[in-house]
Amino acid sequence: MDAYFLPISTAAWQFPIIAALLTLPYSVYSYRKYGAVSAYRSLLLFSMLFYLQCAFYLVILPLPNPSEVAEMTGPYAELIPFKNIYDFVTKSSFDIARASTWPIALRESYFLEPLFNLALTIPFGVYLAYYFKKSLKKVILFSFLLSAFFELTQLTGLFFLYPRPYRLFDVNDLLLNTLGGVCGYLVYTRFLQRLPSKSRIDARSRERSKRVGFARRFVALLIDGALISTISTLLAAFLKLNAFGLYCAVFFAYYPILALVLRGGTPGKLLVKIRIARIDEDAAPQISICARCVLRNALALVLLLATHLISYVGPRYHIFLVAVVLLSTAFSFFDWIFSFRRDKRLWYERLSKTQNTSSFAGGPGGRSASPTRREKKDGPETDRS
Repeated sequence: MDAYFLPISTAAWQFPIIAALLTLPYSVYSYRKYGAVSAYRSLLLFSMLFYLQCAFYLVILPLPNPSEVAEMTGPYAELIPFKNIYDFVTKSSFDIARASTWPIALRESYFLEPLFNLALTIPFGVYLAYYFKKSLKKVILFSFLLSAFFELTQLTGLFFLYPRPYRLFDVNDLLLNTLGGVCGYLVYTRFLQRLPSKSRIDARSRERSKRVGFARRFVALLIDGALISTISTLLAAFLKLNAFGLYCAVFFAYYPILALVLRGGTPGKLLVKIRIARIDEDAAPQISICARCVLRNALALVLLLATHLISYVGPRYHIFLVAVVLLSTAFSFFDWIFSFRRDKRLWYERLSKTQNTSSFAGGPGGRSASPTRREKKDGPETDRS
């Protein structure tokens, strides 16, 4: 069991880091393609990613010392089909005439290793059949290709990082992994048909696409914030000016200029398909955009100046500046909290009579939101050959 615990535990502590790095691009992709981030779809895709990471780690971990691998003299590959069955019958404790040997044989490696290779790709077959709607023939093909990738990884010594293979390339693993994918397909078609279909998940996303929640705005804010930091850092390095001053200048110019030029949008907003509009008009007039940006930047300016000046003024002004920072932060925080119970608009949006509206057109590339004939199919696709 230790051979399985190490790879899975390693994947478990590394996966949150990988997921955090993928969350922003995945969110942008979801907002652009579906108009919303579905929690159910996210759970499916990220769980599949975690499964594939665990499966790959189970194939390559633990990593041996290269010097030890160089001294290995064993064979590189096992090319005799069904040799695992022969080994189980001839080398294990199994005796068909003695029932007392059966439980013992089932706990030995001659049985457990083939069983592990069969179980390894069962989830893969379920994912292919359920979410990707693949036919049985395609499940067989992709399961074989995944197994071939694992076996070639072993045959090449982790893509030639090692002087020779440190694990055996086994044709029986190809057969068992492929059979495991088929078992996963059968598990879905026999027992999991009642799970929400992909077309149903897409339809729910389209229903939510016209609502602009704080998660969607936060993604846009992260993208715009990254652009502001990048631009100000590059300018500071090129012009050799004060980085803080340039950051403030870029920050206060970024939103009003781009929002006016892009007609209510910024790069971050455009990526997640939202824009600024008046609550009583389709597009925000220039004066409303300007008012919104001025009000928004005013509070930000107070926070930035107060925070920056604390280290430059005497002790008598510290309490005053700290109070300004705390009050401004508390005002923004409670306004954000209370907006959940109102119309989801912040104070500067209410004063400027503007709001963030969705520019999602109903599907990828602005296509109609109605499901296609292919999307209406809840089960795996059927072969037409």
